[in-house]
Amino acid sequence: MYELFKRAVDTIKNMPPNLRFGLTVATVLVLGGTILIYSWARHINYSVLYTGLPADEVGSVVNELDRMKVSYRLSGDGTTISVPEEKVGEMRVRLASAGIPSGGAMGYELFDKTSLGMTEFVQKLNYRRALEGELTRTIAGLSEVAAARVHIVIPEKHLFVEDEVSPTASVVVKLRPGSALDKRKLNGIMQLVASGVEGLRPENVAVLDYAGNLLSPVGGSDPAVTLSARQLDLQKSVESYLQTKAQSLLDGVVGPGKSIVRVNAELNFEKVDKTIEQYDPDNLAMVSQESNEETSSDNSTNSEGGGTGGQTTKTNTITNYETNKTVQHIVAETGNIKRLSVSVIVDGKPGARPAGEGAEPEFTPRPTEELDRLSTVVKSAVGYNPERKDDFQIVSVLFDREDFKEEQKQLDKLDKRQFFMDIGKKVFQVGLVIAALFILRRILKRAMMAIKNWAPPPPPKQVRASFPSIEEEPVEPILPERRKAKLSDQMGQVARERPAEIAKVIRTLMMD
Repeated sequence: MYELFKRAVDTIKNMPPNLRFGLTVATVLVLGGTILIYSWARHINYSVLYTGLPADEVGSVVNELDRMKVSYRLSGDGTTISVPEEKVGEMRVRLASAGIPSGGAMGYELFDKTSLGMTEFVQKLNYRRALEGELTRTIAGLSEVAAARVHIVIPEKHLFVEDEVSPTASVVVKLRPGSALDKRKLNGIMQLVASGVEGLRPENVAVLDYAGNLLSPVGGSDPAVTLSARQLDLQKSVESYLQTKAQSLLDGVVGPGKSIVRVNAELNFEKVDKTIEQYDPDNLAMVSQESNEETSSDNSTNSEGGGTGGQTTKTNTITNYETNKTVQHIVAETGNIKRLSVSVIVDGKPGARPAGEGAEPEFTPRPTEELDRLSTVVKSAVGYNPERKDDFQIVSVLFDREDFKEEQKQLDKLDKRQFFMDIGKKVFQVGLVIAALFILRRILKRAMMAIKNWAPPPPPKQVRASFPSIEEEPVEPILPERRKAKLSDQMGQVARERPAEIAKVIRTLMMD
């Protein structure tokens, strides 16, 4: 091994400087590639386990990960914890089973440990804290919410009703980057908090973000303002729904971007509750009839002293009639459509292109028959009703597309430029790889040739004693590139001068 190492060192020392440099570069590239491949094979992909945690929660999670001997990384000023990608789900389940993280607020677990000396005030305070903590956890569970805080004010009970004060609450939410709370989820948060606190109304819940912006409706404590806002939202939703139906229908007929539909819906928000009683005097109905019959005896005497005997019958009949009456109790629904106004604009058809290069085609309005057919289908889609005095207008005009064409040209230029840039990058990368492989091949080839040419010859074999004159004769140093030719010349000269000794050597070799 030592001889091999010594020969390698001597070979490198005897190389020219350019070959030595090439061999060094090739060695560095091979070692660097080996190290990169080894590092890539041992690389661990980390994924986010929790982010945006408070400092105390981060400490709890880190301690638990250390106890489980799981590698982790901290980032984002220590508020984000990352673990190996394949262990994210397992760690979340195991940490959740251990109650970590707790969400930054204590819930009903406050009552797990009770004290006998707890006063009524402390009990009420703990109940409010537990209620706030449970609501905080529920709100923080929304996908758009990163963190939340809930504050509840529960006033003391009073003896008189007129002195009672309604509870109030405030919610502060931290939204995730790129997320926003729509009105539906905002109203859901307000209803959630109001339903969780006795006597709390949704309009008494204020929702803010971490920047101090009020997210809940302004004037939420005023029922009239809240009702108006809801009515406006209902009107917008009805108009948007009808516009979408009509627009999707026209896009399929005349093509996308060639029609515009606008709907104005007038809704009836009057709440009517009325009772109507109608009487018909010409149509009487017998309700009841009562008859009384009385019989009496007559025992009076006449002038002749004779008596007259008889009976008298009296009948009384009472009949009760009632006028025919119709009672109607009508409750009108609120939010029904009172009147619709629909406007439709349809782009014309491109006509013949006039003479001249680059000229725009002439505008041709759509025929009346086609507009009538489009009007019929659109009216059916939006529920047009002439009895409500609905208004419908449809016209065919030329759309101004100059800005659109200019933007389209710019987009086409950018797209073409990006296309050529991508091709150039790929060609450059491929060329760079080919050049690197070509240079590395040349370096390795020249290094192998240098090693082959500069390698020292193996040590010569021991010559038998038959050549005393050759061993004793001083031999001049032979250069490496001429060593083979010089030896052959010497052997030829010895054979010519002493053929008998050469014959002996050949016979000895043949016998061996």
